[in-house]
Amino acid sequence: MVILSITSVQAQFLKKLKQKAESALDRKIDKTVENTKSGDKEKTPANENDNADNAKAKGPATNLKVYSKFDFVPGNTILYYDNFEKDNIGESPMGWITSTSAEVVNIDGLEGNWLKLAATSARHVTRSKKQSWGNNFTIEFDLLLVKNSYEPRFDISLINTGGNLVTDENILNSGKPAIYFSSILGSGGKQARTTLYGMDNKKFSDNMSEDLSYNNATPVHVSMCVQGKRFRMWWNDRKLYDLAAVTEQYLPNQLGFTFGSVGGSDFFISNIRIAKDVPDTRARYEEGKVISNLLFYTGTAKLKPESMGSLLDVSKILKDVTTPVKILGHTDGDGDDATNLKLSEQRAEAVKNILVTEYGIDKSKLTTEGRGETQPLANNNSAEGKAQNRRVEFIFKAEADKYVKPAGVAAINSSPGVISNKPAANAGKPADATAGESIVKLQSKLFTTTLTFAQFMKTNESGYTFIASKEEGNNKENYFKIVLQSVNTSLKPETFNFKETNEKNPLYGTKKYAEIRNTEAVLYYGTAKKPFIYQFTPIIANGAMANYVDESLSRKLPPASPVCKFVIEKVADGKASGYFTMGMISEGLKPVTKGDAMEQTFTTGFSGELKCSFVNVPVY
Repeated sequence: MVILSITSVQAQFLKKLKQKAESALDRKIDKTVENTKSGDKEKTPANENDNADNAKAKGPATNLKVYSKFDFVPGNTILYYDNFEKDNIGESPMGWITSTSAEVVNIDGLEGNWLKLAATSARHVTRSKKQSWGNNFTIEFDLLLVKNSYEPRFDISLINTGGNLVTDENILNSGKPAIYFSSILGSGGKQARTTLYGMDNKKFSDNMSEDLSYNNATPVHVSMCVQGKRFRMWWNDRKLYDLAAVTEQYLPNQLGFTFGSVGGSDFFISNIRIAKDVPDTRARYEEGKVISNLLFYTGTAKLKPESMGSLLDVSKILKDVTTPVKILGHTDGDGDDATNLKLSEQRAEAVKNILVTEYGIDKSKLTTEGRGETQPLANNNSAEGKAQNRRVEFIFKAEADKYVKPAGVAAINSSPGVISNKPAANAGKPADATAGESIVKLQSKLFTTTLTFAQFMKTNESGYTFIASKEEGNNKENYFKIVLQSVNTSLKPETFNFKETNEKNPLYGTKKYAEIRNTEAVLYYGTAKKPFIYQFTPIIANGAMANYVDESLSRKLPPASPVCKFVIEKVADGKASGYFTMGMISEGLKPVTKGDAMEQTFTTGFSGELKCSFVNVPVY
């Protein structure tokens, strides 16, 4: 997680930031909200590619040559992108998990919105909703450190959330750091102590004199890459680590920042980008097209230096290519169409010039073209979708320059590009007919519903948690969670019973049995939100709980039903299918009070039988 701080502040910038630090209500960090915000518009200085593709850098110019050997290449599929462009200035961003406070601000001299993190005895976790990043992903963000009275100290944690959703506030305390980077930045970062830990606090590195140079006015760009066990990390263009540090059974799926009790510095973060599928550029070249989500300053064709790693990767291919290569620029859908088309053309040309001047590519084999916003890969109604659409493509084979509109994405066929109207493979099919899609179907006399977001998550050596929800990352409604303890160290076809059933076996206590350890749910079955199903049980019955309690408050519950079980029928290609049958308990029923000497009011009750079938649920 992260502990952030900063050193000497210059003139006007110091005045702005120090006043902000002294009072959370003081908005001297320029809290003026821009009237227009866009992702890819040349005329709008709000946010766009990159981490906000549309960002005119007001800070010092960066020499791209410094980054010419920078070899970080981001993933192609964007899972989470956050530049806080839709959040209100002066407020905490909705969904951001924090133990204290976090506030969206503007900063003089820097583009877009930034999140100021409480920096004394505080923990913060992003609002990413993706339950898994896989084992081949990258993380990037911009970090501004402003030293006031003490040297900056910050920790960055790549968290494994175990049996919790990544949006669950409990992970502030229960999340396990799969990778933990700790640092104290002395002498402007030139004398920094850095320590790297893995799972269970295994120390991999402890460097007393690392160079993490920074200044109070210019953000640093932090980049990380996980590929299997391999972990790499960069501070701007400087590579800090390249080693086997990841425990693949407990892969990270959240990003956190922690601050200790020292304080004395301010910390601001923006342009968080998490993406999976780190490209195999050589393989993509063989297919004829390489896609790269290069980052530009807002509304300009000026490339951000952190994208030089992607160009270095492509340049290695281009040096060996003898046939013509077309460079295509694309933007998101915000703003004016003509402006976007012009901007995409300028960016394609800028990429060509960098390849020629910095990497010595023969310019005669490079041509450029802009497609503007006409060929989206994702919808433009989310930060992630817009970031996915802002890209540059390298076409090595003419037949690869074909656009196939993804299912559910609106495309505008107004560019000179080659666009195919071929429908997506699954277009028109019902959800449960889509090959490989996770489907969880629940059926009872009270309700029938389908939950489309589900996963099995490894929680200990032989434990798994099954979670399903209607909305991604939402554990507040239309959601359930089942904790399973297996007799195996990996998920396999197996039958799990409740403890009440297992206890009937004479060997129980001396032999391990697959068991359902715990359940919780928030499943609505009426027009109101009460009553609702809040727990599963091995008992199939109907009626208020008070009906099964006498005046002495002794409970006489029905016996556990032998049909109540959780069955995994198949596990293949990292996905599980099966079914379960359980009883249900409702909360929010009409209160019933029982008891003579002592009284107890009951609002729960048995609500019959629930049957569930699940298909292709990913196992993490």
